[in-house]
Amino acid sequence: MRLYKLNTSVHKWLSLIVGLQLLVWLGTGLYFNLMDHTKASGNEFRVHSHHDGNIADFNLIPVSEINSESPLEVKLIWVLHRPYYHFIYEKGQHSYQKQESKLFDATTGKRFNLSKEQILTLALNSYSGSGDLTTPVLTQPPFSDYVSQQNLMWQVDVKDENSTTVYLDSTTGQILRHANDDFRLKDLMMMLHFMDYGKSGGFNHWWIIALAFATLFLSITGVTWLIQQYQNGLLKLSWNRNKQKIAVTFSEDGTSSDFDVNGNSSVLEGLANSHIYLSSSCGGGGTCGTCLFLNSTQLPITSSEQEHLSIEQLEQGYRLGCQHKVSEINSIAVNTNRDIENHELVVTATHFVTPFIKEIKFKVKSGKQLSFKAGAYMEFKVPAGTNELRPIDMPANFEKHWNEYPHGKFSHEGATRHYSLANFDEETDELTFNVRWQTAVNGDRAGIGSSHLGSLRVGEIISAKGPFSDFCATSNNKVRRFFIGAGSGLAPLRSIIFEQLIKHHHQGDMTLIYGARSEDDLLYQSELAAMEQQHNNFSYVPTLSTPSEEWEGHSGYVQHVLLMHLSKGVQPFSTEFYLCGPEAMMNEVEQIITDVGVPGNQIFKDSFSR
Repeated sequence: MRLYKLNTSVHKWLSLIVGLQLLVWLGTGLYFNLMDHTKASGNEFRVHSHHDGNIADFNLIPVSEINSESPLEVKLIWVLHRPYYHFIYEKGQHSYQKQESKLFDATTGKRFNLSKEQILTLALNSYSGSGDLTTPVLTQPPFSDYVSQQNLMWQVDVKDENSTTVYLDSTTGQILRHANDDFRLKDLMMMLHFMDYGKSGGFNHWWIIALAFATLFLSITGVTWLIQQYQNGLLKLSWNRNKQKIAVTFSEDGTSSDFDVNGNSSVLEGLANSHIYLSSSCGGGGTCGTCLFLNSTQLPITSSEQEHLSIEQLEQGYRLGCQHKVSEINSIAVNTNRDIENHELVVTATHFVTPFIKEIKFKVKSGKQLSFKAGAYMEFKVPAGTNELRPIDMPANFEKHWNEYPHGKFSHEGATRHYSLANFDEETDELTFNVRWQTAVNGDRAGIGSSHLGSLRVGEIISAKGPFSDFCATSNNKVRRFFIGAGSGLAPLRSIIFEQLIKHHHQGDMTLIYGARSEDDLLYQSELAAMEQQHNNFSYVPTLSTPSEEWEGHSGYVQHVLLMHLSKGVQPFSTEFYLCGPEAMMNEVEQIITDVGVPGNQIFKDSFSR
């Protein structure tokens, strides 16, 4: 009896401690959901400023002529439009960890230290508010606004309504952080949320460890209490409650078996408990549409099934396992392996739309109309053979872009390649792909898939499997969406955008930031511009890295344009981001997005390769 009372007493006290922390988490979580994320980031008045110059305007001396001990790394950086060599002698894995570095003038080789006037100029260039900036002060860690920072920083206080402070790197003058009262309030909430009362700057500390042990002992005492209740006859368990026998037919071999399944669980979960696993990539959330089963009786059709399944499938009795309970069925047929068809595709049109990207259109030879979600891709089977190093049907106006690439042929073995569809299923009866011709490296060989598909002529046939719908829009019809792409990565983004605007009449704001090198490299420029005119909730932002003098749009990279849009304010928990393009670009964009507080489940990436 004494042990029983001790167990219950410990359990109650632990419940109080853990419960109070849960309330703190609830309160801070509510704050994070309701706060103004732009202000709380500290970047309310922060702007991105360019300090690059034209390297042709300077005579740079070789790095080897710099009189300095050997560095780990040397970078050429620009500060206020002048070039400098940044010698790094010591650095940690993260930028805030201890590092040692120096600046040298790249034109004279002399050691260079930033003056207070230059620091003030850099800070002023990053600030768009109306406050007055005070004299910069070189400060040492620890910093209340940046507890993890271990290096010296320049601190510039601003006399404005929100007490803004600008922090700059002590050596390079790089803007490290803007902090204000909203940022400091968020920092306090972060401290409470992660129990970081010792200001460690992380969550791996003894307060969290102590709470983890408290929660563990809460669980142990709770289980012990349940056992004691059961032994005293105060708790009775029924092991066979709501069990229901269903017949499951396996389509692959035609065999059937009976299984006892919990009638209150979903078909997906109930079958999984019997070690029958339907395909599912969303964990039963109703967003992937792959947990198919065939039912002999007519079940009601849910909105998720209307979105993911064709009319033909619904009429045949196909349903989604996550949408129905076991109690609704008696017998079903399942195929635990995804049944993806092979198709013979006939080329109906092919032409270069940019100097390196070819638009190729196909029709299914059998005449079947394929149903798929926008953003889908197909797997092409490329036979062994000989391909051209460069196209032989290049339009005359694009020839100048290919002058540096050699003529010739190369042989290759058979391969499979994936290409995303640029249209959605109800847009046309054709399948449209944007294939970027991967150029030869050192005259060796070009891309196997791109050179083969790019050489196909109208009427020729190729085998492809799919479509696969791993990258697609969510069913939220009002959420704000950003689409960030570059090069042929526009294909799945165009598909999703057109489907959402034309087929689903998406109501939320949609912004496409598309990067290319020059005007010639812009895909679907007139189509997207026309779509922007027709739909008030769609914005098209083309961005060129090397534009001509006549270009009046954005210049630079999509990352910089995205920062401009984010600086105007974005609700991280109600905004979705769709990315497709080179891996380095997507990684940098993802880092930018996560830095403003967007959770990972609202970032969707579609990688593509040669």
